[in-house]
Amino acid sequence: MQQVSDEIHKQFSKLEKVYRCPICESNKIHFYTECFGYEMDKCEECGHIFTNPFPSLEALDYYYNSDLKDFENKFFMDSFENRIPIFDRRIIEIEKYLSSPARLLDVGSAIGIFIEALFRKGNPFKLTACDLNEKACIYLKEKYDGLEVLNENIYSLSKPDSYFDGVTLWDTVEHLTEPTVFLKKIKDLLKPGGHFFFSTPNTYSFEWSVMRTTHVQLLPPGHVNLYNTENIKILLKNAGFEIVDIQTLNASLDISYVLKNYKKDQYSPLEEFLISRLSNDHIFFDLFNDYLVKTKSAGNMLVVAKKV
Repeated sequence: MQQVSDEIHKQFSKLEKVYRCPICESNKIHFYTECFGYEMDKCEECGHIFTNPFPSLEALDYYYNSDLKDFENKFFMDSFENRIPIFDRRIIEIEKYLSSPARLLDVGSAIGIFIEALFRKGNPFKLTACDLNEKACIYLKEKYDGLEVLNENIYSLSKPDSYFDGVTLWDTVEHLTEPTVFLKKIKDLLKPGGHFFFSTPNTYSFEWSVMRTTHVQLLPPGHVNLYNTENIKILLKNAGFEIVDIQTLNASLDISYVLKNYKKDQYSPLEEFLISRLSNDHIFFDLFNDYLVKTKSAGNMLVVAKKV
């Protein structure tokens, strides 16, 4: 990551810095941290964290076609089975709004963890996968018989003869420098009343409250916009969507991440108590996990939105 970022800084110029929040347009923004040579700012009004200035399109093209992408694909392949349960929970939520034979478009399918989870459940939808990466699309076509696979940029995707009932997008919104433009394209592909399901990091969470500027999700030029359970509503409204539901389903990942990474030379008594209980007391762990889920305080949010 550091090598790729250093090369980007050498080869590409930066865009102009902005002085208003890209989500709520407040001018109350301030320096938050610096990662991989990129300044990250934070909005005092809506809590938005973003790269300022944003990387150029040329820099992003270099980034997503670097060796780092192959490394990420290998990482996800190695952790494939461990990620299936995450999508099992999401499928349960999707089925509350879509039923067979609804048309579902999965944008950014990559190596197909979500698709595998769907097929293991009998794939109740008329499913279309879409991804920019040619290797990923070839892999999906070979693995899933009858799956429609589109090796296309979502922006160039023409409107289907029959609009999609639902669109899914997993952990991608945080990568977009122009999210409103992208979401309006998603809206164009949905039928009236169609549903949009997506996930993205939630900075109003337990893990972010603890880790703050050391959080592993601070990954520019990959992660350029980091949202929370409140300002994501502003983004979606501006793109023509109505919020149906927001959930944070994977709180155990938050707790494990904090326990693994939160280190201090000397704990306060309160910190020592909490760390001890979360590490050794399964009852306390489960109760705290349930609390984070119920209060929408886990580090990754599942958002359900409806085309207005």
